[in-house]
Amino acid sequence: MLFLLKRGKIQLQISRIAAFAAIFVGLMLPGSNQPANAETNDLVVTGFQAPPYLYSGEDGQAAGLLVDLLQNASKTSSVGVEFVVTNWPRAQLATQQGRADLIFPVVHTPEREEWLAYPQEPIVQFEMAIFARKDSGLAFTGKAAELHGLTIGKIAKGRMHPNFRALEESGKAKIEQRDTVVQLLMATHHGRIDAFVAPRIMTLWTADRIGMKTVAPFEDPIGVADIYLAFSKESSKEAMWDRLRQNLPSLNSKIDLFLASLQQ
Repeated sequence: MLFLLKRGKIQLQISRIAAFAAIFVGLMLPGSNQPANAETNDLVVTGFQAPPYLYSGEDGQAAGLLVDLLQNASKTSSVGVEFVVTNWPRAQLATQQGRADLIFPVVHTPEREEWLAYPQEPIVQFEMAIFARKDSGLAFTGKAAELHGLTIGKIAKGRMHPNFRALEESGKAKIEQRDTVVQLLMATHHGRIDAFVAPRIMTLWTADRIGMKTVAPFEDPIGVADIYLAFSKESSKEAMWDRLRQNLPSLNSKIDLFLASLQQ
């Protein structure tokens, strides 16, 4: 049996990452603070739990690939940054009111243009991948039709890519919901579902944390979404944001390092 972690160790690891169910449903971690933008000369960056990009570490401090990227840009540009990791409704409200200057992760919609200024280029792309057991015998090359007749899991209340929504609405695959990525991984490992859809990098991070080795993504995603670090139109710190983003690369280099670390 490939998955040899003892039950007690699994439960310990799961308890440590239970908070990261907020990737989609936006549950707020205890100790998160609301932005107080008027009291700081730094740029306030808010968002919800989206590891490994942005999350609250065990010490309660913001951590992740985005945090590292912005802190490096902060040193180069001499623009201070602060982070507030909360849930989606609170992050959205703080940005709409100008109490936070920047929000991540966010997709572009016409409605959000009323309160967000989007950069020309996304800071990263989220690949919505199909995960299955390595020994499943399934094949997937990005076409939804290849999932017909299968039982496919997804995050309950999660925002799905249009390609997956079309599969769901077609009724040609049985769709089952789970509350967390951990539950999707465990259901796939135990054969309760054939596969599931989830963001590739975030799911790989979760699988690594719980020692899950039997489930992996197919190379081709079912869809790709542009993700932005967007600026509040209610913020008065546009000049600071302009200076910071002149020194801000995309997250791709950080992602490459993260993926390489999983191979070690």
